[in-house]
Amino acid sequence: MAVQLGLLLTILSPTPAAATDEVIVAYEKDSSRDERVDARAAAGVADKLMSLELAGAKLVRVVGGSRAAVAELGRQPGVAYAERNSRVTVAGSGPRPNDPGFTSTYALNNRGQGGGLRDADIDAPEGWKAAGLARFPLANGPRIAVIDTGIDRTHPDLRGRVVQCAQSRPPLLFAPRFVEGSCSDDNGHGTHVTGIIAANADNSEGIAGVAFNAKLMICRALGGIAGDGTLADVVACIDWAARNGAEVINLSLEAGFSPTLERSVQQAWRGGDGALLLAAAGNSGSSVRFPAGSSAVVSVAATDRSDRRASFSNNNSDVELSAPGADILSTRLGGGYVLSEGTSQAAPQAAGVAGLLLSARPKLNAEDTRRILRRSSDDLGRRGRDNAFGAGRVNLCNALGGDCSYAPDR
Repeated sequence: MAVQLGLLLTILSPTPAAATDEVIVAYEKDSSRDERVDARAAAGVADKLMSLELAGAKLVRVVGGSRAAVAELGRQPGVAYAERNSRVTVAGSGPRPNDPGFTSTYALNNRGQGGGLRDADIDAPEGWKAAGLARFPLANGPRIAVIDTGIDRTHPDLRGRVVQCAQSRPPLLFAPRFVEGSCSDDNGHGTHVTGIIAANADNSEGIAGVAFNAKLMICRALGGIAGDGTLADVVACIDWAARNGAEVINLSLEAGFSPTLERSVQQAWRGGDGALLLAAAGNSGSSVRFPAGSSAVVSVAATDRSDRRASFSNNNSDVELSAPGADILSTRLGGGYVLSEGTSQAAPQAAGVAGLLLSARPKLNAEDTRRILRRSSDDLGRRGRDNAFGAGRVNLCNALGGDCSYAPDR
């Protein structure tokens, strides 16, 4: 039996990284002129923009990126401290990363762009604030496994995110079928899905993932032009992810019912004490697809930028949650960014929310997390649970108990 995924792609040109950036630096009161000159040269300071008198600091422009400049300034004698010139937002709102494509990602922060409905989003900035992630740290995130077509690890927005990597694919000649350390994408679907979950945030590049600090466990079970694979390979990847401590497993794939797949997800779920598994509800209308149809898996349907059911999204009694899945901008195989849509794009939105919830509240088990995701979702459509949206569209801020009042950008 084949396992397949679908793609609808619109290629966008890559956004170049900024050549210059801004840093605030303060020098020790007794630092010498030579120490200051040497520090500026070592950090690539191009010119001074302004003095911040009360703080005894200066705003400078640097060449080569602010992160590297801050690190270098911190090593220089005579420097009291250095920090990036981060954004400040109005009260009640959340942090906005400096990624150029962030303003296009309505799923995270819907301001009505593209004719959408304001606040028809997962309240990501407010949720990041509630989780204590306003400075966009890259460490200490949740372990999220993605079982798909692999990943482009060289993509600037995905570098450094993968902590474990494997693939299970039909072998060539006498090569082993399951191999650890290899998970290169040859299709693009996995790279797109992974970017939705964990693209680096606040790096002046592209987009920001929902759980941008996630520790990714990538297992390639699908591939080729068709983006398909076998049940055995999918099951092997689920087993690998569960054995290696994945807290969340994303399955943006679909198949008919299989007892092997059912047993695998039930074992990974472990009655709610194992991994939380989320899967695409499917794009075929009303039929129940698997693994989303398993009681051990959260079935995620897709919404659009106006909080309507996406036209392609499955609509059935198994739908448990929904998330934005129409016209989603994410990372493209080979570099740059691309629009795609499907319940394959909705599931990773929910997976990112689940991961951050588990990271913020590590004593929760998978069943607790699943219950909170349902209770904290924004009810859409008919009051209460329905076949189009399940319990509702996931909301990161609600799940974390933050201040989720809508505060438009000024």
